[in-house]
Amino acid sequence: MKTKFIFVLNASLLLSGCAPASDPAPSREEKEATDAQNGPRLVSLIDYVAADYGGAVSGGAVISEYEYAEQLGFLETALSLVPRTSRSGDDQAALTARLEALRAAVRAKKDPGAVAALGRAAREDVVSRLGLTTTPRKRPGLKSAETLYAQSCATCHGVDGLGRTEVAASLSPRPTSFQDPSRRQALSPYRVYNALTLGVQNTAMPAFEVLSPGERWDLAFYVLRLAHAGEKETGPVSMTLADLAVRSDGEVLAALQASGHPSPREGLAFARREAAFAEAPLGLGVDQTRSMVRRAASLGATGRVAEADRVALDAYLQGFEPLEAQISAHDPNRTQSVEIAFRDFRAALVENNPALIQKQARLLDELLSRSVSRDAGGLPFVAAFIIYFREGVEAALLVGALLGGVRKLGRPEASRAIHAGWIWALVAGGISWFLFSRLIAIAPSQRELVEAVIGLVAALVLFSVSFWMISKAESRKWMAFLKGQMNRGLGSGRVWSFAGVAFLAVYRECAETILFTEALLIEAAGTPLPVFAGAVAGLAGVLLVAVVIRNAFQRLPLPVFFGASGFLLSLLAVAFAGSSISAFVAGGYLAPRPIAFPSFPMLGIHPDLSSLAVQGALVLVLTIAAMKTLRDSRLPDRG
Repeated sequence: MKTKFIFVLNASLLLSGCAPASDPAPSREEKEATDAQNGPRLVSLIDYVAADYGGAVSGGAVISEYEYAEQLGFLETALSLVPRTSRSGDDQAALTARLEALRAAVRAKKDPGAVAALGRAAREDVVSRLGLTTTPRKRPGLKSAETLYAQSCATCHGVDGLGRTEVAASLSPRPTSFQDPSRRQALSPYRVYNALTLGVQNTAMPAFEVLSPGERWDLAFYVLRLAHAGEKETGPVSMTLADLAVRSDGEVLAALQASGHPSPREGLAFARREAAFAEAPLGLGVDQTRSMVRRAASLGATGRVAEADRVALDAYLQGFEPLEAQISAHDPNRTQSVEIAFRDFRAALVENNPALIQKQARLLDELLSRSVSRDAGGLPFVAAFIIYFREGVEAALLVGALLGGVRKLGRPEASRAIHAGWIWALVAGGISWFLFSRLIAIAPSQRELVEAVIGLVAALVLFSVSFWMISKAESRKWMAFLKGQMNRGLGSGRVWSFAGVAFLAVYRECAETILFTEALLIEAAGTPLPVFAGAVAGLAGVLLVAVVIRNAFQRLPLPVFFGASGFLLSLLAVAFAGSSISAFVAGGYLAPRPIAFPSFPMLGIHPDLSSLAVQGALVLVLTIAAMKTLRDSRLPDRG
């Protein structure tokens, strides 16, 4: 068959790096780029043989001499690539053995199913040993994919992916329809990604090196979305992004059938058209999360560390994170212990310690299995009260201290700015909830990033304000402040920095509280009144705490007030910083670096070297400032 599917790489592409003797020798940079592409090329060849062998052999007999000869030619090319993919002798020997076994099966005209199985095993070994990336770092963006496709692909492939355009009619070979069942059956986003990266020689398909890897992944998943346009969909499907990326349509369909999906073909359409571009549904469930953890442990045990860590991240972000609000509504300690276990499990994967991997996997599995148990603490009113009171106390401590301080200074305009800060935070929280739950699909990893950034900004602003307050704790500095800077020292910049602290602190808690409220309303099953009553009671308790704190601070002597409020804000700054770094780790933006250290999540203290280092630096600077203030207070007054 001469007309090849547009995303199949033929052997001439793989040999294109071999220039004639008369050509100039490639530069070092060009050689390194070519070497880096040999791994994906090798995978593309293996995928092609595994997928299309059935079109060459059936029932132990050759049904297409052309296809059969091409299959053997591709395997010879693949074997010649092995020495250029890895400098490790062990890797070369193992990959050569895999490919020779695959070639022997093709020569013996084995059943297509057996050849496909050998091909999958060879591909997985190549990916593992060469450390190839087979999954996007973030979930594909549908809007981005639509724009990129219209700009780069629609001219040849058509807006519908059917390849019925004037340009397509002039091409040889002509682009095949994405909806051709015989072709899409063996197609996966990873295969499309490789074709977009490498191009297809002897066709009009170029290499899209000008696009970033993320943009190529967006397009790769969009091709599969077009392939199922107009088909009936039934969701949800319990499948990770990592699986959706590497599995062909046939493999996804088989997995859905094995899992008991009510309509596997409709589930396949949903997986390709919706699941790949949207956050995993809440119904993914604890059982699926546990299954993903076990798969990550299995991958880690075979040395496939990078892939195992990706699956472990998916287990946390797609499996546990959407359930966190429901679990935390009953017992926040459970979510904290599971988060710590996830971090330790990923750290064991990074260390590549098989015994520790299995130990941490068993512990995490046990914690997840217990996380779905219920108790009396889950009553809607009590749960809502605890959540709103707990989440609001941090913000109340901060806002109350700020209000007490500016009232003590006799600056009512500053008080109004602080009130404006926390009120606008509530408004912003409501708007954010509407946007992210109704209009914008935000992935769990992105949510972790947003929370981390907001917390880090809040920590920096808090650090600035607390440092200023500590510097005013010494009485003579305070008297100088009163005499010479009363009208200037608390100017508009400082006033609005206070307002900014109030905004960030309240907004940080508001966003998380809304998520918990949604979870409680789901569980209330049409009786939301107890949830709202508990929320109102919790907020009333928070307001009472804020008033008490404000009045208490107002009664303190000025030096004591600045020292106490400075200490309180410093404590919150350190807590916010620790929680933010922990969120970066949970979202996969920082590698876990666990150490033996007590854990106090309410204070943002986690036994991780990254977060503790940041907190330690803040504590060191604030301690030096406090010691300097104390030393100055003991010096004789020269004024």
